[in-house]
Amino acid sequence: MARAPDNIKSINGSKEPLKVAVRITDLWFVGTPNRFEQAEMVIIDSHGDTIHVVCKQDQLKSWKADLIENCTYVMHNFKVMKNDDQFRICDHQYKLVFTRVTVLRKSNLEDLPFKKYKFADFTNIIVGLFELKLLVGKFNYNLFN
Repeated sequence: MARAPDNIKSINGSKEPLKVAVRITDLWFVGTPNRFEQAEMVIIDSHGDTIHVVCKQDQLKSWKADLIENCTYVMHNFKVMKNDDQFRICDHQYKLVFTRVTVLRKSNLEDLPFKKYKFADFTNIIVGLFELKLLVGKFNYNLFN
């Protein structure tokens, strides 16, 4: 019998193999096409928890056609890394990175939410109780200017 998928909330950097059932809620590409390009995405599980995922240039050629925003997948054999970038996309302590053995299988998982918003309490914002290095909202940027 196949094992149940792990929750994003339970990802803690341990070495155990993980399998997650997710929806890609946001997908974007960073870099210049045909030179350096990587895919970045935010995925969500059935509990509404999100995590940042990176598909670097060496893996992107294999996966670019299969990565579709709002589609659902079962994913396993990925690397779990500390999410300690200067700015974080999600508030999860870890991020997932595609490897040569990553499996991403499209699945019809209609119970997965499209997006789940987690609004900060306005009083917490006023008194400064929020994560400074967490990106919020939509923004445009050009890395090559």
